[in-house]
Amino acid sequence: MDRKPIRYDADTWLCIRNDPAHPKAIIRRFRDVKRGDVYLVIKWDVDPAKQVLMASATTLERANELVHYDPTPTGRERFAGYPDFAGEARGKQ
Repeated sequence: MDRKPIRYDADTWLCIRNDPAHPKAIIRRFRDVKRGDVYLVIKWDVDPAKQVLMASATTLERANELVHYDPTPTGRERFAGYPDFAGEARGKQ
């Protein structure tokens, strides 16, 4: 499943993955006079002091590809924010 990042402002995008209420990462665009645009992928945390630079890319699309989904107990991606799949017991890890 490939989700597009949500544009926050002219140079910032939020990447939502498993948790629909909290971003997984922030992508920030910076203009480099020599190299052109640079997109920094930053691990999101509500505390800005805990945000960490994870990677950089030359395009928004590549930066978005670098933000992965968290693995689920079954190895399958969650669907539409629901915590488990049909036939799986709740609370099983």
